[in-house]
Amino acid sequence: MSDSDGPPPEGRGSLPGDDEYIEGYAKGYGDGLREALRELRAHAGRGASPQELRMLIESRLARIPEDVAVRRKGLLTPPRRAPWVSLLRPPAAPVWTPPKSSLPVVPVEPGSTHLLREDRPRRAVELLRVSAPRFRRVVLVSQRPPELSGVSADIVEAIVPAGARTDGGSTAGAMDPSGFAGRIRTAVDSGAALVYLDAIEFLVTEYPLDFTMRVVTWIADYASKNGSALIAALSPNTLGPRDVSLLERAFHIVE
Repeated sequence: MSDSDGPPPEGRGSLPGDDEYIEGYAKGYGDGLREALRELRAHAGRGASPQELRMLIESRLARIPEDVAVRRKGLLTPPRRAPWVSLLRPPAAPVWTPPKSSLPVVPVEPGSTHLLREDRPRRAVELLRVSAPRFRRVVLVSQRPPELSGVSADIVEAIVPAGARTDGGSTAGAMDPSGFAGRIRTAVDSGAALVYLDAIEFLVTEYPLDFTMRVVTWIADYASKNGSALIAALSPNTLGPRDVSLLERAFHIVE
């Protein structure tokens, strides 16, 4: 008996077109699930709040028709043969970044602490301006306190941190960490205070690192336990990896 007279091999019963359709559908379904779960895991790992996760999910759901149209177009057109160079190169994992315009800034909640790592406090100031109207008191600890429009000046207290000087003097109106920590305690005790701090880099250069870390950690802990909130900005190059990790543990949300 020749080879041609034997039984047909397994898997030959369906048409090639059916196999391609089934494989394409299964691959697209699996890719979609994996991509969605990876995005949720990434945002949850960065400490996103339930409101932020809900907005990210809604933004992603709005893009599903577009993704389905692209997938359908790929199934209807004949597959292209990739060059050998691209086949030998390991594939890069797709990373989806939501458009910034579709994600409004969510105000901070009382009892929460936020640490934003950026060279200049741009997002931190934006978060401060959105959140300030929701609090009874606002304390700004900054060398250049940002302006707050739409917020009564009576509830805003700007504190310029003073540098450590050997002669015992300080800039007029400036306060050392023990001084502005007392002001923050008074504001928090009055209820619903929002503390903004972007002078960590300055404090690290003027005071011992351990002392500065204890001050920032205390502010975060005291504000969160007493119904207030803290927004802090930190330049990524200010601290080493170990100190950054220790500081991040004091905050609920790190971006």
